[in-house]
Amino acid sequence: MDVIDAIRSYRPCTQYQSRPVPPELLKTVLSAARLAPSQHNLQPWRFVVVRDDEQKRLLAQACVRGKIVGEAPAVIVAFSVEEDVAVTIGGFISAYPLDVAVAIHTLRLAATSEGLGTNWLIDFNTEKVRNVLKVPEGIHPIAIIPIGFPAENNGHRASPLPDVEGRKSPDEVIAYDSYPW
Repeated sequence: MDVIDAIRSYRPCTQYQSRPVPPELLKTVLSAARLAPSQHNLQPWRFVVVRDDEQKRLLAQACVRGKIVGEAPAVIVAFSVEEDVAVTIGGFISAYPLDVAVAIHTLRLAATSEGLGTNWLIDFNTEKVRNVLKVPEGIHPIAIIPIGFPAENNGHRASPLPDVEGRKSPDEVIAYDSYPW
């Protein structure tokens, strides 16, 4: 699957098959995330793969939508490393959350191209996540990403590709040479 196909076919996965994700597929997906671009190539990310059922259960309790965390065969927790990035965007926001988001999106596209489903959860209790995974200060959880083989229909009813239904038109989001809205 090429990158455009992966972008068009990606859907957040809400139900997973129970079969485990082979280690080589996890390695492929995480390797893609590792190659994501970052400001000054500082790579301010760390990823923890959780396959242990008890740890997944505890992470699920830290999430608003925890059911899919507990049911996924694996969960990847993406972290930003504050000390790795002193760069700011426009002088008002640190670049590290954006850099980690680029790596997460790269991971999700790689997973899609390998036939895996993912979801990007950001509504969680940071302190609970930090406690479950024994995370030191200066390291910030950015996302909890359940990953696995999607169940039939992926928990969704059949519908057109995401770029067809419910998406703004190109004219609503793209301009040339100035900001006209």
